[in-house]
Amino acid sequence: MTTSKSKRAKKKINKRPNDNNLVLRYEDAWNYIVSHSPSWKQDVVINMTEEEAKEAGGRTAQAHDEVAKEVINLAQSNRKIPPPKENWQKPE
Repeated sequence: MTTSKSKRAKKKINKRPNDNNLVLRYEDAWNYIVSHSPSWKQDVVINMTEEEAKEAGGRTAQAHDEVAKEVINLAQSNRKIPPPKENWQKPE
């Protein structure tokens, strides 16, 4: 009796990394993308929730999605993440 190829294949398990390298990479990507965004977009992403931005309408409704997409693309790439703009203060 033969077994099918799918039963013999090893199951891929996605494991969470043991260190914080991935977390730090996403944080660096967020700081870089937000610091290089226009000031109106920085204001929306930092000071408004996604729901508040959608209520405001227009371009503000899409700001969170655009920034998130850019951050994910940069963080998941193999590119080196440059530092944020000079004199940019990370919000607390």
